[in-house]
Amino acid sequence: MIKKITNETINEYAMKIELAKKNILPMLPFVKLPFHDFDRYKYFSEKGIYLIDYLEDEYCLYHLYHLTEGDDTLRATLILPSNWEKRFEIMEKSIPNLKEWFLQEDQSGQFIIQSLEYGEIEYYPTLSHYLIPTIIRNGFKPKYRMYMKREAKALVTQEDVLEEGLCYVNYKKNMLPDIIDFYFHNEATKNNHYFTNCTYEEFLGLFEQDDTIRRSRFLKTDEEKIIAGIVVSEDSGKVWIDNFTVDPNYDDRNLGNYILSRVIKEFMTEQPEDTIYIYLNRDCRNAVDACEANGFVPFEFWTDMILKNNVNQQLEGG
Repeated sequence: MIKKITNETINEYAMKIELAKKNILPMLPFVKLPFHDFDRYKYFSEKGIYLIDYLEDEYCLYHLYHLTEGDDTLRATLILPSNWEKRFEIMEKSIPNLKEWFLQEDQSGQFIIQSLEYGEIEYYPTLSHYLIPTIIRNGFKPKYRMYMKREAKALVTQEDVLEEGLCYVNYKKNMLPDIIDFYFHNEATKNNHYFTNCTYEEFLGLFEQDDTIRRSRFLKTDEEKIIAGIVVSEDSGKVWIDNFTVDPNYDDRNLGNYILSRVIKEFMTEQPEDTIYIYLNRDCRNAVDACEANGFVPFEFWTDMILKNNVNQQLEGG
């Protein structure tokens, strides 16, 4: 039975967080960083969803949230069984209950549970990899992601000569509608395993940032159709190559390597000592190969497990 916690019942949840700090969190395989403050979950916030799934003598704690108001994706930050030794049995019973709660009680279009496989996860270290098989068996579709980084002294490939009929262009404001269409409305591109790592609103916000405006690059045809893009951003002092994408109809022409190597060389002329970071889907081999050829190495692997709420999506669609 899943119980949704309110401001009046938060003490019930807080006591279980205290128990988890002693008995569960020390057993999880993650590197504890200074800002991992689990006491925050002992205090009620309207921005979070606090759930306890009571299972006879055991229970499971959940903390869920949306990135922003109106965000159509529900995300998990905490999944904590009450007993480490019985964690597999608890999760086998509880994940179906969580799925049913989401489909019946929540209005979001999709639910993402993220689980670290290797590396130092920064924000939500309690979503441990032992959960992955159970979550997938309950209908969540896995997306296998990774972070890569390129150190300043790494080699960069010599880009090929761009074939006739294509051009390499800087971002211009009048291109934004075509860029949005390329990333969000082109079904072939969306389904080709490239990783668009932000919401629509966040994507638009990037093009209000000076670094993104100045450094983002695209490949276009003579008919002005965008067929490849790299959106550059800066976050917490780190430079990210975001949304590295090639139209699947052009994916076998080495265009990913072309645009990536040019962007890197331009960056190196301005900031030759800085490291560059990138998000990728592991099954997008052309993108991974292009990154490896240009000196990127992986340092963190995780799985996003996604459950669609098709009922709510159909209602919103008409």
